[in-house]
Amino acid sequence: MHPLFFALLLLSSLVLSSSAQEHEDGWELGLSIGYANLTTENDEGTNVHLHLMRHLEGDDWEKYVSLGLGFEIIASDETHYATMITVAVHPIEDLTLAFSPGIVWAKHEGDWEVDYATHIEASYVFDVSEHFHIGPVVGYSTSQEGKHYTVGIHLGFPL
Repeated sequence: MHPLFFALLLLSSLVLSSSAQEHEDGWELGLSIGYANLTTENDEGTNVHLHLMRHLEGDDWEKYVSLGLGFEIIASDETHYATMITVAVHPIEDLTLAFSPGIVWAKHEGDWEVDYATHIEASYVFDVSEHFHIGPVVGYSTSQEGKHYTVGIHLGFPL
């Protein structure tokens, strides 16, 4: 496992006692950093995922939904890139379950390959302040060319 992963895991454990705060409607810039296991390619690497999400406004089902865009890089022997549209649900405060269809591309043996990919992710966050939250995140992605699992730390910045 990558030492960065363990450092971020330790950092997230330091904020477990933070009090939960009500999330307001609005934008969030999120960054997830962690470990990726590319099972099909028998490879592993560092995962960096960036997203911009908009929490929908409303008093009914809308208050449980966010929409946004994401970008992911997996640095391994052959770096993988992905871009996606994300639909996230928040069944309880601080828990996010995300579904993200998109495309993935990587250079294999000198040629760029592009494929449709489906990415799913779950995170649980702890508020550090009204402008920052942190917590564990796990993800899974699949395409015709392969699949990968990720585990890491999510850093969120409400805008």
